[in-house]
Amino acid sequence: MSIALTTPRIVLQVLVPFAAGYVMTWLLRSVNAVVAPDLVRDLGLTAGGLGLLTSAYFFTYAAMQLPVGLMLDRYGPRRTQAGLFLFTAVGCLGFAVAQNELTLTLARALIGLGLAGGLMAGFKTVALWLPRDKVPMGNGCYMAVGGVGAILAATPTQLLVEAIGWRPAFVLLGLVMFAVSAVIHLVVPERGGGGRIETFPEQLRGLAGVVKDRLFWKVTPIVSATNAAALAVQSLWLGPWLVDVGGLSRADAANYLMACSLGFGVGVASIGTLASWLGRRGVDTLTVLTFAVVPFLAVQALMVFGWTTDALLIVVVLYGLTGQVAIIVHAKFAEHFGIALAGRASTAANLVAFVLAFACQYAVGWVIDFWPPGPGGGYHPDGYRAAFAGALAIQVATYLWYLGFRERR
Repeated sequence: MSIALTTPRIVLQVLVPFAAGYVMTWLLRSVNAVVAPDLVRDLGLTAGGLGLLTSAYFFTYAAMQLPVGLMLDRYGPRRTQAGLFLFTAVGCLGFAVAQNELTLTLARALIGLGLAGGLMAGFKTVALWLPRDKVPMGNGCYMAVGGVGAILAATPTQLLVEAIGWRPAFVLLGLVMFAVSAVIHLVVPERGGGGRIETFPEQLRGLAGVVKDRLFWKVTPIVSATNAAALAVQSLWLGPWLVDVGGLSRADAANYLMACSLGFGVGVASIGTLASWLGRRGVDTLTVLTFAVVPFLAVQALMVFGWTTDALLIVVVLYGLTGQVAIIVHAKFAEHFGIALAGRASTAANLVAFVLAFACQYAVGWVIDFWPPGPGGGYHPDGYRAAFAGALAIQVATYLWYLGFRERR
């Protein structure tokens, strides 16, 4: 049943348990950037095979977005999230005992399926419990907590794997997921969105209304393309790029990944806070979006053209700082479509983002395989440049679509 809570209790009893789940979502999304050398060594993976194995997470994550949106709007984030996390726990244990590329891929897919509500359940929770003018800031702070998971997936995970091995590490991660699921189920109270519960056909009609809306197609391409590139690179290819192109050791690369994750946390918290502050002064969220994504495009251009030698750490931090700023659009969805449709609107957009992330993460490895091994035995720098250039070209095209769409309205 629904209960009234004060703001401190909302944070501790509602937002903290969901935030803990989102920390694990980012940790498990990014962990392969650190354990990739172990997987390549133990299974003899090609770049394409590594990309496909890792991107299986994004495939099932994307496939579950529309079902998750329906579940969030019908059953609420508490029951949806607690149930899904059980699948992730089983996937982690399966990954720990898998003996070949196929079983590792299937386990990775199960992990992604269970984490499919990690972000959107939090956004739905923020929309349910916080005042409307605090939603952009709440979403940004919630995403910033995910940066803790990305940080844990860098140097701390590297140290853990060195100490106990990657298989026992995944057993430990599976046990943590069981615990998080139990906490959300037992501690978080229920809170409805108000009004009667829609029937399933009514939910589908609401979803159809979302995907027919002009605002949805104005912003979804640019939001999805930038988020997909950031997710695909930061969660796998940034680590190898730092070693093969940046010339770092594996330990130093892990430290740089941690710095990137710190930048991510600061970036999403700052853009959410800025959007809320500007919104109270009459500046629309989409105006903020128009300017916010440009720095991310510029940082990727630096990486493509190789202008990173003298400022590699700065480039990596800026990548994390700017890569996910487009998340402010989800607060716009809650405002535009209303609380009843907020879950479906956000997960529909997230579906597009994670389909692109799956394709991007696999395609980067596929492109890299066209080049022979690099001078140090890793992947060739030109392969990275070609792959990153292709991803950047898609993002620029979607940004031009966004600007042109706005002018035609």
